Amino acid sequence: MKIDQRFTKSVGVEVFTGNELLVKGCLETEGGTHLWTGYPGSPVSGFFDTASELRELLMAHGIRAAMANNEALAAAMVNGSQMLGLRAISVQKSVGLHVAADALALGNLAGAHPEGGAVIVVGDDPWSDSTQVPADSRYLCKHLMMPVLEPSDPQELKDWIDLGFKLSRESRLYIGYLVTTNQADGGGSVNVRPNHYPAVNTQARVTLDTSEIDFEHRVLLPPRTWRQEQELPDRFARLWAAASRLGINRVEMPTDGQRAISKLGFVTSAQAYCYLRHALAEMGLDGVFPILKLGITYPLDAALILRFASGLSDLFVVEERRGFIEEQIVEIITRARQANNGQSEEIQCSVWGKKFPFGLDGIPSARGLNPSKLIGRLGRVFLQHRALQGRVDRGAIERELAVIREVKSISAIVAPRTPTFCPGCPHRDSASVLLEIKKQFRDKQYMEKVHGVGPVDLVCHGDTGCYTM
Repeated sequence: MKIDQRFTKSVGVEVFTGNELLVKGCLETEGGTHLWTGYPGSPVSGFFDTASELRELLMAHGIRAAMANNEALAAAMVNGSQMLGLRAISVQKSVGLHVAADALALGNLAGAHPEGGAVIVVGDDPWSDSTQVPADSRYLCKHLMMPVLEPSDPQELKDWIDLGFKLSRESRLYIGYLVTTNQADGGGSVNVRPNHYPAVNTQARVTLDTSEIDFEHRVLLPPRTWRQEQELPDRFARLWAAASRLGINRVEMPTDGQRAISKLGFVTSAQAYCYLRHALAEMGLDGVFPILKLGITYPLDAALILRFASGLSDLFVVEERRGFIEEQIVEIITRARQANNGQSEEIQCSVWGKKFPFGLDGIPSARGLNPSKLIGRLGRVFLQHRALQGRVDRGAIERELAVIREVKSISAIVAPRTPTFCPGCPHRDSASVLLEIKKQFRDKQYMEKVHGVGPVDLVCHGDTGCYTM
């Protein structure tokens, strides 16, 4: 079988889909990765397809790639890998994180190995185009006290797999790695780097000496459990220090030739950052406002937030789904004011996100974002904000708003996208069996002949959303 040369290329530019970028990121991780596991589900099913296509490469270098029977078992495999200095990645969709939550809570609290690391990739579907339950997996990660790392563009989607492992090792925390449907199904051109393969692998095995296992941290029984919890603030502090050194969170100030035209600033992350930059550019305002681009969206670095908010009058939080970042920022600023008896000359800004000033609609909390949605909401704020009067091109903003209104007025009939099983999905066969059983039980002649009773209408329940079909 011929190996796709894109995945062995060590320099230059190549084009990948989002799921392929996750795979290439695993291959490029410093020191190599030892275990790839998880369970397929849109939008991250393609990760496993790509791994299967590269099976000869993975087997040649002793990388263990194994699709688990469910997400909980995948998390258990990751937990086992941290008894040695191994690097393990688990990939699942949003609802799969629910299944894995119990095992991940234990693994994250016990901690990642300082020479290994654990990255938990979660595929969210903001537009709910391929998911039965709308989800914002950041909240579940917070419940698990598992940091959230959110890449923005294709280059970050690949490169930050390696950074995720670095963060995991330095903080001794599992790292939740959040990607969305547009990222996973999309992709783009990226600069590639050399691959790294693990020294310990399926062909160069080591024996785990159980007498050397750190039971104080690995076996979570009281009082060890609360001792581990008390260590979390220190682990979070190490996370922020590593993120600062690696440049994962960054502040973008007004560009050369521009100057801040007001005391307005933006905090954003992930693909919402790309949408924001696009929207501002369309309105002639790119490079005008300070922007804090967050890579780690939980837990937020309070010192970073307070430094950025200092001197601002209005801070706008642009994020897909619910107000996860906004809630943390409001709490950070509130705590800072409380610590100073409510008197803070530096932090006086208003925080806007899901609600905007002047009674205008804020960033929607249902479904996803795109540049047009942001133009429609931010443009109206810019036109009304007193601090921007005479300092922005009103005509440019009004033209963009007019285009959006025109496009919305167009009515077109298009073929709907109907739900279907992924090609090769085993649930396709089991669903067919259930449908056949339902058909037989409603067949009067069959029921009287076989069971001696009249027809029965059945409702079939299953453990996966795909059974809904």
